[in-house]
Amino acid sequence: MTRYSQRKDRSFAVIMVLLSAAFLVQSFSYPAESSQFPRFLMGVQLLFSLIFLFQKFRLPLESKTVPSKEVIASLVPAFKVFLVTSLYVLGIDYVGYFAATTAFLMGAMFLFGNRRLLVMALVTGCFLALIYALFVLFMGVRLPQGLLF
Repeated sequence: MTRYSQRKDRSFAVIMVLLSAAFLVQSFSYPAESSQFPRFLMGVQLLFSLIFLFQKFRLPLESKTVPSKEVIASLVPAFKVFLVTSLYVLGIDYVGYFAATTAFLMGAMFLFGNRRLLVMALVTGCFLALIYALFVLFMGVRLPQGLLF
């Protein structure tokens, strides 16, 4: 493992501990009848984040460095995922859940190498049908609606 990779792991561990702690604190502002499950999840996430943090700081940093071109190349897929997911989350409010999810799934599959339109359409259609049946029909949850749906 390179020094860059170890520092990246340590930074990620610190960020996860801070986010988990912040979300745990926020879960105490929920109504009492709906706060037990978020508190439990955030407590477990905080516990695992702390374990990960302690594991990463126990190991000494190696002296081998990574060239900058490799570092940038290794961040491109992560940046793609972040960008596509951010656009998806923003798109849900404007065009609705089903339209945004269709665009997200089709775009993500295309972006990451699947160019077969039939496969992309079948996967997207089956996923949306499953979500609709499970959440809308079975549980009666209203999914976010935007300008289109």
